[in-house]
Amino acid sequence: MSDLKKNNSWLVRYEVTFYGNNPERGSFREVKEDSIIISEDMDIKNKVSFDTKDNVEINFLLWVDKLPIEKLTKVPHDYNEPTVRYDEESIEVLLVTRV
Repeated sequence: MSDLKKNNSWLVRYEVTFYGNNPERGSFREVKEDSIIISEDMDIKNKVSFDTKDNVEINFLLWVDKLPIEKLTKVPHDYNEPTVRYDEESIEVLLVTRV
């Protein structure tokens, strides 16, 4: 039994803040909260060991760095509206839990 490799998986709860400017309502921000399970077998460039919550947070941020935001969370309803301008999004980890 001890030969079985345990999958080291973690649930990461995070929020994505969208900053934008709408000609009708001016500057605004919209926050979306979501979660995902990440593990050691994910392809993450320069990842660190999955042995602490802090390291898992680092791995998560490395993984999402080049990911299109649409793959991470549901974008605001007017995200692709030509009259509404969205600036860079920010991603913050809220909670990391081993599963």
